[in-house]
Amino acid sequence: MTAAYVSIVFGSVFLILVTLLHFLKRELDPSWRMISEYEIGRHGWMMRLAFFCWGASVLAATIAIWPSLQTIGGVIGRWWLLVIVIFLFGAGIFKADPITDQTNNLVNRLHALCGMVVILTFPIVATLAASSLMKNLRWLPVRGLLVLAVVLVWAGMIAYFATIIIARSKNPKVGEDGTRIYMGWPNRFNVVTYLIWIFIMAGSVIHLL
Repeated sequence: MTAAYVSIVFGSVFLILVTLLHFLKRELDPSWRMISEYEIGRHGWMMRLAFFCWGASVLAATIAIWPSLQTIGGVIGRWWLLVIVIFLFGAGIFKADPITDQTNNLVNRLHALCGMVVILTFPIVATLAASSLMKNLRWLPVRGLLVLAVVLVWAGMIAYFATIIIARSKNPKVGEDGTRIYMGWPNRFNVVTYLIWIFIMAGSVIHLL
C-alpha cells in the first residue's frame, strides 16, 4: 500500500510540474510543441525532474502490483515496466532539442529513443499487466477499471500517432519544410492517459487492501 501511495504522489508531482511549465514557458505553443521541449533553457530542470517523477511513479506502481502479476504475461509485464522506468529516467537525463532544430545531435537522439520506447511500448505492457490482474480473483472488483485503463492508453497512443500520420498524408514534408504538425495537445493527452493507467493501478491496490 505504501508503494501505491508513493506512485500517486510522484505521478501527481509530474502533472503539477508540467502544468506549471505551461505558464512559466509561454513561448512554447502547446498546440505543436512537445512537453520534452520544456527541458530546454530556463526552468528546464523542472521538466527533467518531472520525467524522474514519472519514472518513480511507474516504479512504485510496479512494486505495488508486482505480487499480483502471476501469469506469464504478468511476469513479462512487470519486468517490462522496469524497462519503461529506465527509459523515463533516460528522458530526464538526455535533454531534447527543439523540434525546429534539424541538427539531430547524439543527446537528442538518445532522448528521442527513450521517448519512443515509452510511447510505443507502454500500451503493450499496460495490456499485459492488466490482463494478468484480471485473472486474479482479488482484482475482480476493479475489472471494469482495468479495462478502462487499457482502453485509455491505447486511445492516447493512437490519437498521438494519428495526428502525425494524417498531417504527413496531406504534406509528406510537414515538419521539415517549416509547416507545423499540431501534435502538442495529442502528445499531452497521450501522457495523461499513461498517468491515468498508473493512478488506476495504484488506486486499485489501495482499494483492494
